[in-house]
Amino acid sequence: MIKIMTAAERHTTHKDGIHSEFSFSFEDYTDPHNEHFGSLLAHNEYVLKPMEGFDRRFHHDLIIVHLVLEGSLTYEDDTGKDMELTPGSIHVVNTGTGVYHAEKNASSEDVRYLEMWFLPAEPDLETSHHQSNFTKEQQLNQMLPIIRSGHGESSLPQSLDVVIYSTLLETGQELTYSLARDRRMHLYIISGQVEISSEDGMFDITAGDAARIQRRHELTFRGNSSEGISEVVMIDMP
Repeated sequence: MIKIMTAAERHTTHKDGIHSEFSFSFEDYTDPHNEHFGSLLAHNEYVLKPMEGFDRRFHHDLIIVHLVLEGSLTYEDDTGKDMELTPGSIHVVNTGTGVYHAEKNASSEDVRYLEMWFLPAEPDLETSHHQSNFTKEQQLNQMLPIIRSGHGESSLPQSLDVVIYSTLLETGQELTYSLARDRRMHLYIISGQVEISSEDGMFDITAGDAARIQRRHELTFRGNSSEGISEVVMIDMP
């Protein structure tokens, strides 16, 4: 099954220099029919104006992923972590038993980023951080795994069975992917336009749209952007 969620269906807020787009129920947005997709609890897109952001707040038993699309994001927490995230880097924090964390735009330009929340398989784990870097060349017409379960620099904690792919897909180029019967895929268009083909039919989606795909599928993704390149993030998960 493939369900398309358009950009217009996302919940939008704008206050205190923070523009937010929520794909699922979050904060003041509640929809009992749209609370999560598999282990993906939140998929938010933010734009922070200069010197704006989120003050320290407490979370536990969540895995939070930050993927910066434009600009520079400052992350810090009470474990002593203080880092600057830019396009080409992805940051994962397993909040575990609990962490106070903040995200700010300390620069003079807007920052745009995705924040994704996942439910870990095990509660009360030790708080941990993971960061990896990637290039545009690595993403070009490839499904680059920018984070995955397992071991190594780009690995998530073993308590979460997720792979996040990033691609820059040129117009006319195609990628194929086999989704297993017991898996889900959340595909999000950051920019451009992509055609998805499978046994369920053909779907044309544009920037801000998402495809929620369940059960076994042989998928083909084709770049259709008039601007030449489409940027896409895909999550393969239980």
